[in-house]
Amino acid sequence: MSDSLHNRESLDDLIIDNLRIYQRDDEFQFSFDAIALVHFCRFNGRHRYVDLGTGTGVLPLVGTSLGAGHITGIEINVVTADLAQRSVAYNNKSDVVHIVQGDYRQISYHQFGTKPFDGVLVNPPFFDYASGLAPCERQRQLALHDKHTSLEDVIASAKRLVKYKGRLWMVYSAPRLDYALQVLRNYNFSLKRMRMVHGMVDKPAKIVLIEAISGGQPGMIVEPPLIIYVKPQVYTKEVSQWYERK
Repeated sequence: MSDSLHNRESLDDLIIDNLRIYQRDDEFQFSFDAIALVHFCRFNGRHRYVDLGTGTGVLPLVGTSLGAGHITGIEINVVTADLAQRSVAYNNKSDVVHIVQGDYRQISYHQFGTKPFDGVLVNPPFFDYASGLAPCERQRQLALHDKHTSLEDVIASAKRLVKYKGRLWMVYSAPRLDYALQVLRNYNFSLKRMRMVHGMVDKPAKIVLIEAISGGQPGMIVEPPLIIYVKPQVYTKEVSQWYERK
């Protein structure tokens, strides 16, 4: 790797379970959305999960520290997939995290074993590319806007990879919730839990956390909202506790 590329790379402290992660300043970096999503999931140590569009691998790294038995992360971007693979090795997680470079829209669970996954995690592109300006950088466009990968692509892939009665956890744009629920219904996912996320208690929700079951029965729980800050730059007690994990 050239010196210029080395200079763009950093090894960042996740402040969770002593984990560190490789990132580059010219590639998409994970945000709070991913941290909120992984803490919304309910993992089982005997189960296998897949993360669609894993980026630098933050969801598999933190998820296996929160009780997931094994997580496979699939990432189309060659550069970020390499960062994720090196982060897995750095954190000694190779026995519980597997990073695959590829397009999850074209991948079958048969490539990973004889059975579908027990659960799917996804932090999909959720800005409507047709409704506003897209970022100039192509990699940020792929990560944030749904022109390249639509929500229908995401949910169709989840349906193909997860077992019957398996779970899907997703973070999405709160203003586009109605669209997300429509797509989930189209693929026979039943909404089971939902939680709105607010920057502060008096601000509208920008994102929503969703849990759905493939082929599940109707009936869901709307959980109390997640508030991120009590005041600017000061986390609420709930969020602060995520970063106090030893």
